[in-house]
Amino acid sequence: MTMTPNEGSHLRLRLASAAMVSAYRGLVYFLSFLGPVLVIDHFRRLPVAALLALAIAGFGFAGIVFLSLLVLTKKHFIGPVRDIERTGIHTSDGRRWFSAAMLTTILIHSPFRFMTSGLSLFAAWFYRGMGAKIPGSVLLGARSRISDPWFLEVGENVTIGADAVILGHLGHGKEIILGRVQIGEGAIVGMRAVIFPGVRIGRHARVGAGAVVTRGTIIPDGETWAGVPARKIQGVQEGCPTNHATRHEPEPDNCPALAEICASAQTTLDSSATTT
Repeated sequence: MTMTPNEGSHLRLRLASAAMVSAYRGLVYFLSFLGPVLVIDHFRRLPVAALLALAIAGFGFAGIVFLSLLVLTKKHFIGPVRDIERTGIHTSDGRRWFSAAMLTTILIHSPFRFMTSGLSLFAAWFYRGMGAKIPGSVLLGARSRISDPWFLEVGENVTIGADAVILGHLGHGKEIILGRVQIGEGAIVGMRAVIFPGVRIGRHARVGAGAVVTRGTIIPDGETWAGVPARKIQGVQEGCPTNHATRHEPEPDNCPALAEICASAQTTLDSSATTT
């Protein structure tokens, strides 16, 4: 089967990109572990327990070097990524975004990913270095994923749950859709929620676990959204949902729908007792 010139060009581009990513990944790992390996080799005559302690400390040191190399590459070799709405992978903006996204992909598949989430002291520092506006008070849950930190703006005391995914890009045919994600002060993003580009989450708003907040959605301050796609679930009188702001269940007297359900249940219980 013969390939068209256009297909051949795309294939060469993919092969070149794969070779570049592999070479860069190998270089970063080599530089990260070089120091610890040389130190352990120098003290190789120490007892096994001491060598084990050196290996553990060396792994932490290698992680710091690894993250630093990613940040330095983004700052000095790639530069800022523009949040234009649409671009192609073959444009200058598209290539710059791809190069930056390569760095976060390398991190996600590395043994040092845990250093950018949870209670790690390096999480906020790393993402700020990659271009995010994120304070130290933000709590990132275990394995949470920020694919495009240069498009992220987060307020104080925000909580992002475990395995949550925040995306600053979408693939749409041959185009890439880019957009910022803004999360206001005190907001909560539940575990395994997915936030798409162009989303704004207001102050003290909540996104339920497993919710999918689609592109361009604006969640006002203090509201609770959940579902796929995410919708507002707080303050709807017809269904009388739980008040998520106060954690109090609705009273039957204040909720006609709940009162009807309770009355129906009581009638069923009375009928059962009479039959017995």
